[in-house]
Amino acid sequence: MATNTTVYDVCDAKENDREAQVVVPKEINAIHNIRIELKQKLDADCYSLRGCCITTKGEILITNYDEDNEKVIAINNAGKVEYTIPFTEPFKSFDVACLDDSKIAVSTGYATEKPGISIVDLDSRKVVKFIDLPSYPYGITHDGTSLICCVEDKDIHVISCTDYSVTTIPNTVLPELSYVSTHADKIFFTNPNKNTVSCCLYNGTQVWDFKDENVLKFPKGISVDNNGNVFVNGCSSENVVVISPDGKQCKQILNDDDGLYNPFGNFFDKDRKQLLVTNATQFAIVYNISYS
Repeated sequence: MATNTTVYDVCDAKENDREAQVVVPKEINAIHNIRIELKQKLDADCYSLRGCCITTKGEILITNYDEDNEKVIAINNAGKVEYTIPFTEPFKSFDVACLDDSKIAVSTGYATEKPGISIVDLDSRKVVKFIDLPSYPYGITHDGTSLICCVEDKDIHVISCTDYSVTTIPNTVLPELSYVSTHADKIFFTNPNKNTVSCCLYNGTQVWDFKDENVLKFPKGISVDNNGNVFVNGCSSENVVVISPDGKQCKQILNDDDGLYNPFGNFFDKDRKQLLVTNATQFAIVYNISYS
């Protein structure tokens, strides 16, 4: 299991090396106290895991993005597959976000017929609405009132869950495979092509950018805890890094020694203080997060 690492302002750790030389800040930041412990390894019985979320009831939902076998997998508290929801064209399954205990939103990712977002009823296990988008949607999250979605070569889209009207956030054009999360009045997103993690306001005002290719390469999944700490998957660096709320400090908490293999999606469960990470394999992993 990953050991605790030193927090530093300028991340100059070598890839997957938690003992590299670092610059220690004078002030202790909240990320210094983060501890992580393996809770559960989940076998989703498919090999292209991408997005994930956890419902308020504790049900784990994971997307499989394998062509001709796309689906949402529901895993119960015992770590067993409870049921699956298959997706066939024009519906596809890249990322997933919970709207409430009975409905989820699933982005298509690359779609040959039409790109968009499926609203799925978990009770009937069927698509009840499809929201067309102008390009391929990848990372998606729900902020309580709207869906926030990364749309390839477009600004981030904000979709009202009341009337499904769409607005965009200026200066946030992203490539394929970008992911997004929100916390309070801020939006956090990854740009794998530029190896950056960014934070902005809903009006597009930039708050901060983070980039350090020595510690984080090809960033994908992103989520935020109750304190505003940002958890980011490095798909190529095969790690999970925590970035401080101000974007100035970082800490690697997991790497390939902890079973990560091209990690794509992650989800921070704010109620249970757990981090769910999906790999580009059949396995997803749940970790308990503590602060001490």
